Amino acid sequence: METRLALKGDVANIETWDEFSQELTAAVDGGTKRLVLDMERVTYLNSSALGSIVSAQRKMSEREAEMVLVNVSKKLLQFFELYNLTEILTVE
Repeated sequence: METRLALKGDVANIETWDEFSQELTAAVDGGTKRLVLDMERVTYLNSSALGSIVSAQRKMSEREAEMVLVNVSKKLLQFFELYNLTEILTVE
């Protein structure tokens, strides 16, 4: 089973953050085998959002499930690379 979440805009915005956090938690806890986070419309990630993504990746890995980030902007990819997050996160 694959679950796809499309993030949008400024994930630092509290309303956007609450919605994203709830959807991410539900997907991870729901037992999906493959979680795809579509980052095409993301303009900014705050540290809380980033922490949640890394935490979700760890939980998915613990149960041998897969999480991938797709449509990552060049700017976000450079940020992930700068902090060695591409060693933890799968970016396609």
